[in-house]
Amino acid sequence: MKDTLIFDVRNIKDWDFNEYEVEISPSQLEFEIEDVENIDQVRGSVHLLRHGDNDVYVKADVSTEIEMQCGKCLEMFRSGIAATFEVQFTSDSGTEKEQTEDIDEGERYFDGETFDISEDTRRALVIQIPVWPLCSQTCEGLCQNCGTNLNDEICSCEGTEDVEDNVSDVSSPFADLSQMIEAAKLENQNKTNNSKERFRKNGSS
Repeated sequence: MKDTLIFDVRNIKDWDFNEYEVEISPSQLEFEIEDVENIDQVRGSVHLLRHGDNDVYVKADVSTEIEMQCGKCLEMFRSGIAATFEVQFTSDSGTEKEQTEDIDEGERYFDGETFDISEDTRRALVIQIPVWPLCSQTCEGLCQNCGTNLNDEICSCEGTEDVEDNVSDVSSPFADLSQMIEAAKLENQNKTNNSKERFRKNGSS
C-alpha cells in the first residue's frame, strides 16, 4: 500500500503496466472544501505505463467518504464520492506558462525523476461533490411554518396550506384585479339601469 501520490519514474518499467494501491490522508491533498466535513482517507488504485524515456501515462481510480449538510433538512449526512481520471506526464520541455495552460488538457510536465498526481486527484474528487446535496431523494425537508424535520416526525401545524394560499392570493399582483373588474361591472350595470329608468320616465311624460 502506497501512502503518497508522488511516483519515481525510475521505478516504472518501460512498456509495462505498473499498478499501485494507494491510501492518502486528505491533508496531503489540501482537501479543504467549504460545507464539507470529516473527510475520510482517499483510497484507490493507480495504473502507470511508461513509454519511452520521457512519457508516463497515468490512470487513477480514487474514492473517499465525506460528510455534508443536506440542502433540504439541514442535517449532516455521509456520502461516498469516486472519480476516475487519466493524464500523461512528460519530462519538462516547456515553460512555466505552458505547464499552467496544459493542466486542464490532460498533459503535465515533470522536472527531475518524480511526478505528483495529488492536484489531479483533488480536482477529480472535488468535481464529484454535489452543489445541492440531499441526504436522500425522498427527503421531506423542514416544515416552513415551525421548522420540524418532516423526515423524523409528522408536523403538528394545522391550516398551514390554507394560510400559505391566502398569503399567496394577497401578495399576488392580480389579487385586486378581479375585485376591480367586478366593481366596474357593477358600476356599468347601475349606469344602465339608471338610463333605462330615466328613459321610461321621460317616455311616459
